[in-house]
Amino acid sequence: MKIGEHTMSRDEANSIPARTWKAPTYEVTAAGKVIGGYTPTGVNNWGRWGENDVLGTTNLITPEIVANAAKLISTGRVISMALPIGTDAPAWSGRPAPQHYFTMTGTDIVASLSSPDDEPSVTFTDDYVTMAMHASTQWDSFAHWALDGVLYNGFWVGNVTAAGSRDLDISQLKESLVGRGVLLDLPRLLGVDFMEPGTLVTPQMLDDAAAKEGVEIRSGDIVIIRTGHVERWYTLETDAEREDWNARVPGVGRDTIAWLHAQDVGALVVDNPGCEVVPNELPMTVPYPFHGGALVDLGLPLGELWSLGAIADACAADGVYEFFVSAPPLNLPGGVGSVISPIAIK
Repeated sequence: MKIGEHTMSRDEANSIPARTWKAPTYEVTAAGKVIGGYTPTGVNNWGRWGENDVLGTTNLITPEIVANAAKLISTGRVISMALPIGTDAPAWSGRPAPQHYFTMTGTDIVASLSSPDDEPSVTFTDDYVTMAMHASTQWDSFAHWALDGVLYNGFWVGNVTAAGSRDLDISQLKESLVGRGVLLDLPRLLGVDFMEPGTLVTPQMLDDAAAKEGVEIRSGDIVIIRTGHVERWYTLETDAEREDWNARVPGVGRDTIAWLHAQDVGALVVDNPGCEVVPNELPMTVPYPFHGGALVDLGLPLGELWSLGAIADACAADGVYEFFVSAPPLNLPGGVGSVISPIAIK
């Protein structure tokens, strides 16, 4: 067998992965919907807002809910829930760290390198960021996760191409994810600085935290679960500890899907790299089962890697665990996720 000018041995030829593909058992319509493929067997929102719905549970965050959430603002105090974007910030190890670089700096100005001849008094600085949309504080879109090739509400993952997502891109949510935020502070519930790595967050824990805080979960809420995992990152000193930070993660499990559905939660936020507990619960029929249950079955946006220490301290200080949240994604057509800079306003 020849490739170019190189004649390959039989062993070399046999080592090349075959470029074959088994046709699926389903069909895809002109609307990008799968017929005969995966459909949820448990709680789900498929068809709840129409067969072509692309907004999922953000449909629950109505204008009335946003207006009522604005009434929670009493002091006007703004609290960031965003991580710094940089190489030292906590992130999932499977994605490269963001790169921030400059094409024009103040030293260029001082060296007289930046003023064009026709505008001798004009100077400027200019910088760029190259990063994965999931490499810092962010939202997962419904195009981010598929089960057996099928996305939320039956859309086909094959329509997420190098040109972007055709149906469920993150820009669909550009006017959403603003409303009533509710913080469930589990470390304070348990009397610890942070939850132990690999701890499963159960619906009972969430109910207990809400009861202790005196807060009610309502339809359309942006529920924010603090585990302390992001804060724990800053206590680590070695590469091995930071690798373990990704390998053992406190987070939610499969039972939380039904809890979120019963509460009609509008969106879920967690201060860890992927919302769910790692290692996953056993028996494990599919890796990262919470992602499938939330993004595919419920159409529930997932916020990951939020920095919750400051808002947790503020809530503990005034005893109020509900607040106005503004966390819309970037208007990024075709995108399957979005880095964000969410704020809470008290």
